[in-house]
Formats: sequence, structure tokens, C-alpha cells
Amino acid sequence: MFMSLFIAVGAYLLAKEKGRNTLKWTILGAIPLVNIICIWFFVGATNLRLERKLDQVLAELKKRP
Repeated sequence: MFMSLFIAVGAYLLAKEKGRNTLKWTILGAIPLVNIICIWFFVGATNLRLERKLDQVLAELKKRP
């Protein structure tokens, strides 16, 4: 149980940092056995916040002559 709690906290922090749904990832992180698979997926998942910023920068660069 304690291990699941630590993984759930880690999933929450990763979700917050990567711009994902924190509630969903915290719940998935708290479920034993599922949490191991989810955390490995989530570590390698893309950072949505950075992708949005890059999209904005690219859009502004396209507007320039």
C-alpha cells in the first residue's frame, strides 16, 4: 500500500509537470500493478505544456515575413 501511495504522488507530480490530467494519473498511480505500467508510460510521455509553447512559437514565426 505504501508503495502505491509513493507512486501515486510521483504520478501526480509528473502529470502536473507535463500538463496532463492530474486526477486521472493520480488515481491510476494508486492502483497496484496498474501503477507500474502507467508510471513507465508516463515517464516517456511527451510534455504537453512544452508542445503548446512550441506550437505558439512556430505560429508566430510563420506570421513573420
